[in-house]
Amino acid sequence: MKRWIGFLASGAALCVLALLLLRDAEEPSAKAAVPAAATGALAEPEPAPGQAAAPRPELPSSARIPGRPAGVAPALAAQAAADYRRRARYPRSSAPLRSGEPDPIAGEREVTPIRGRGPGGEEPVLVIFPARSSFTEPEPVVLHAYLARGDDPVAALEITAEVLTEDGRVLGALTFVDDGAAFDSARDGVATTSFVLPAEAVPWLAASYLVQVRALTMEQEERLAAMSFQYARPHARLTGRYRDALADGSLRVAAEVDVAIEGRFHLEGTLYDAGGERPVAWAQTAQALPTGRHWLDLPYYGLILRESGVEGPFLLRYVALSTTTEMPNAKSPVVENAHLTQRYAPTQFTDAPADDRGLMEAADRLEQGGLPNELRAER
Repeated sequence: MKRWIGFLASGAALCVLALLLLRDAEEPSAKAAVPAAATGALAEPEPAPGQAAAPRPELPSSARIPGRPAGVAPALAAQAAADYRRRARYPRSSAPLRSGEPDPIAGEREVTPIRGRGPGGEEPVLVIFPARSSFTEPEPVVLHAYLARGDDPVAALEITAEVLTEDGRVLGALTFVDDGAAFDSARDGVATTSFVLPAEAVPWLAASYLVQVRALTMEQEERLAAMSFQYARPHARLTGRYRDALADGSLRVAAEVDVAIEGRFHLEGTLYDAGGERPVAWAQTAQALPTGRHWLDLPYYGLILRESGVEGPFLLRYVALSTTTEMPNAKSPVVENAHLTQRYAPTQFTDAPADDRGLMEAADRLEQGGLPNELRAER
């Protein structure tokens, strides 16, 4: 089964310190949908895409340094400074990827089933999930549901649902079937329903919808669960045209975008080896664009490609365009295996670190035990 998108909670003490340290640092161009670990959009040290965060030790009240905000231990400050320096080697628009870790684009859009058990955790369990986390106008919404004992589907007397808007308005009732019609696979134990969102319910850009599902077991016992999905009306699309070139020791992969309504747009892509097996780098860009066709460049920083040792051509394995004019952002469908670049040797790329100034200065202040400007002014 696919996995539901998760969210990681940050350690409060380190987050507050880091936000103060980097408050004056240059803002990245991406919106909130961009993986913070890759962009540096959050001031708190974050792992690169797919990497696990380092454990955060408890801070004894006595572990303080004169001139450093209360509660920040020397070891933790040193750890944060080292992480800042590691991240500063690359610009906030580009980050290396690790083999064996989830792809930051494909992984963000994966879904996992929601389970509703009976009283006291009794089986059978109601299992529900949307076919995708986000659907795009004018395509239909496809939802799945079934009862299960352990990992095995079991028959249900009926499975029904209601679809509601964010403000609680009921859009309609649904019935799940396992008969092979439309988007269902016949007699596989997983029931399916699909529907087209009413025109009056289609958002200007994007909105979330709630689905409340009710199942009756063969013994007429009730099981309940709820899931959500996003429905989007992106204001631009990828045309399918791409190009690549070496630029200042880095790789630029450009994608053509057709803008129907002017606004702000965010593009991200993950680069793999030619066979699509080994992940190499992630990159992003964001720009306000008028209507018409335009090119957006994904800047893969050369040091990442040089250190990877991977010989080109490179495969643009996943690429995703989002409309970020308003919140929530409207996600367009992910394009897979979009473009194969020309041949490049690792030695063609720069060996110079980016030395992100904001991150380097934050690391200096941590290592020197100095207060952030905001705290220094209050003393």
